[in-house]
Amino acid sequence: MADVAVVAGVGRALLVAGVCALLVSIGVGSVSADSASSGSDISVAQSLGDRELTIILRRVTSVPGPLRVDVVTHAGTAPGQLTLAATPTGVSEKSTQPAPGVPTTEAVLDLGGTPGMYSATVRMDRAGPWELVVGDGMRVARIPFIVPAQVTSPPERLVYGGFLVAGVLLPVAVVIAIRARRSMWALVPAAGMVAGVAVSVTAALLSASLPLPPQPGGQLDPTLDNVTDPYAVHQPLISDFSRPPVLLTVAGGPVNAGQPGDLDLVLIDAATGAPVDDLVVHDGALMHLLIVGPSGRLSHLHPIRIGPGRFQVHLAAPEAGRYALSAELARRGGGVQMVRAPAGFTVPGAAVPESSSTTVHLGDADKTASTVIDGNPVILRTTTPVAGAPTTITAEFGDAADLQPWLGMVGHLIMAGPLPGDPDIAAAVQNSPIWGHSHSMGATSVQEMSDMPGMDMPGLDPTESAASRGTMLMPPANGESAPDETVAAYGPDVPFTYTFPLAGRYRLWIQVERRYTVLTVPVVLDVATGARP
Repeated sequence: MADVAVVAGVGRALLVAGVCALLVSIGVGSVSADSASSGSDISVAQSLGDRELTIILRRVTSVPGPLRVDVVTHAGTAPGQLTLAATPTGVSEKSTQPAPGVPTTEAVLDLGGTPGMYSATVRMDRAGPWELVVGDGMRVARIPFIVPAQVTSPPERLVYGGFLVAGVLLPVAVVIAIRARRSMWALVPAAGMVAGVAVSVTAALLSASLPLPPQPGGQLDPTLDNVTDPYAVHQPLISDFSRPPVLLTVAGGPVNAGQPGDLDLVLIDAATGAPVDDLVVHDGALMHLLIVGPSGRLSHLHPIRIGPGRFQVHLAAPEAGRYALSAELARRGGGVQMVRAPAGFTVPGAAVPESSSTTVHLGDADKTASTVIDGNPVILRTTTPVAGAPTTITAEFGDAADLQPWLGMVGHLIMAGPLPGDPDIAAAVQNSPIWGHSHSMGATSVQEMSDMPGMDMPGLDPTESAASRGTMLMPPANGESAPDETVAAYGPDVPFTYTFPLAGRYRLWIQVERRYTVLTVPVVLDVATGARP
């Protein structure tokens, strides 16, 4: 009878272990959250020569495996060929693979004359840091990116190890319970089996609350070692936002009026003087270059990276005179920065300035205005603009929800001011106390504002616009990617809410994309003095 009781006890233990294993297999899926499949696509805008392109690197789910590269062209983009080459850049003494720095795979991408998406595939043979080299026959852009490894986290190892122990001890316990003279010895492997299952269940339940290791590319400078084994990096699990500001200088040129040319830009670390090569993709680009001409014409471009700390942009300057220039970028561990070239740059020549007759005025008694941009009717509305109080400006583009997300946003608002009554708008903008860049997500206005050093920067203002209507661009969930430019389903209202800290006259430029064309609406806004507290 004792042997029967022992066997029954062992059977109950095995039943409990099986139930625990079933619960774990059904209810725990977070242990794989650190795998490569949890990443998302990378979208990088590039002003490659005369072409304004959006290059999308689709996530790589396994290596070796394919990397799909989608290139979105815009209206007016010339047809032609692009060459794509993938070059590993990670160096490790532990690696036995060929040395980095040499392209391992290449492809040719044919761009048609119709704006839209064109695709090619290159093959990745290893995890780690890479560069995608994109050439048009004259210029070469180098886009850094990371191919993640399929990493097993410590909780996963405990889960698999516990089940392995339980699986090995299960037949041992059964054999001992049936054949041994003293069946009570079967309790020893049965207890080990239960302990293994308990370790697996505990590790699986706790894995969701354990912090992730520092992420290469986002928090750490990526290397082959920390990409392939991020859990081996013994560093604090917090970001280091202590990297100094960037100094921006214009090294190339000159660009003559009416004659397109190249501007070379150099980024220098303000503390060390070393080239800055730790930029991360921010709002769909490594760098957002904002250029304002003498008559107020805005160019929002995305320079190509040609080397460590060096960028280049192909610029068509229709006007002679001084140009204001600033760049919005994000350093790894340094946050988002908006930096200005100390004096902008000057374009020689005698070209006739462009007309700015499309500029509309808002403020004072003018609460609404209308204009036409490239055949698109635009109605602008504003609440009373008062310094120190939130102001909502809404641009209505027609009556159809057919706007496309550009740089991950439905709308962009670039502003500079307060400005004096100087006819040289570029000079006034270059010296303005506020030069910022705000975003609209569609039905809800979400602000991401960057001001120059030395100027108090207002905080982010997520105030909703009650006057807005249409579709809101929702942020992507884990493992998903935001809608790209092929999705034309937003608008027609594009609201922005921002608190202007100073009274005076501001220059605003509102930008959206429709039918693969970026529309820019220039606005003059007068902000009244607010009541003193």
